[in-house]
Amino acid sequence: MQRRTGYLSRYTKATGAACAALIIAAAPVQADPTIGFGLSISYGQQKVDTGVGVRVFSDNERDSNVASVGLDYMLISQSWRATIGAAHLDDDTYVGLDLGFDGDFDFGVSAGWLKEQTEQVFAQATGLQPIIPDQSLGQRR
Repeated sequence: MQRRTGYLSRYTKATGAACAALIIAAAPVQADPTIGFGLSISYGQQKVDTGVGVRVFSDNERDSNVASVGLDYMLISQSWRATIGAAHLDDDTYVGLDLGFDGDFDFGVSAGWLKEQTEQVFAQATGLQPIIPDQSLGQRR
């Protein structure tokens, strides 16, 4: 009985590790990160500052709410500001709220333009529609 328990324990650990690896590998397939460029306004420590920056969004789906990470160059204080936040993506624009850090923590709003989606670039270049895995589920060839 001891031998079976040891085998079952090793089998369960191996299966768990394989499942975890598949889940981690599949996560990037579900989201297509995109990049945006825009303007930002920060409010904190009794001062208002404006800047220009770049954001990386967790997905590129139109009309969706996503997480963002970014970097702004603040024009008034002439400093760099790292941000993390949330944004709403529209056709080719975004509007976001973020928490920033440039020596002190502050809150900000941002708006700007998104990089064109990869699927659109592929379709324009080739004249074909790309097959996206989540859209082709359940279809037989």
